Amino acid sequence: MIKLLKNKVVLSAAAAVCVITASQSAQAQTTLGVSATIGSTCIVTTANMAFGVYDPTSATDLNASTPGQVQLACTTGAVPKVDISNGSNFSVTRRMSSGANFLGYSVFQPTSNAAGAACPAVGAGTAWASGTPFILTAAPNTSARAYNVCGRITAGQSSAVGSYSDTLTATITF
Repeated sequence: MIKLLKNKVVLSAAAAVCVITASQSAQAQTTLGVSATIGSTCIVTTANMAFGVYDPTSATDLNASTPGQVQLACTTGAVPKVDISNGSNFSVTRRMSSGANFLGYSVFQPTSNAAGAACPAVGAGTAWASGTPFILTAAPNTSARAYNVCGRITAGQSSAVGSYSDTLTATITF
């Protein structure tokens, strides 16, 4: 009998503690701010320009058979600007070199600032002067977009046989 009495006392005491604890709980609420910032950013890659075979006896300018490209994947809403340098062999004009020999060429902007716009026809277009960036449209999303870098070699240049090349630098501001 004593054992049974002890169990009843213990159970009663536990129930009393639960009631006291429950009656002493309370709530308080507040807010917690959450924030983030998305900065303008662009990932840039390029593809080389190729003219193919230039015929110095031809009376027609030669547009690049494969235009160069600047490919950009930018933060949505970023408005990038692309500047193209004068190249490694610049002297009054952009020039490719083959040893001590040079072959002049020009760089032109595509026909519009929309991704994938075509190069201008031979004899037409806006020259892409170093220090005068080409302002592109705002990035509609983060997918990569390609922009042509158009090139032209003027007719009638008397240059020696050889393989000519130059290196341009594309600078992207966003």
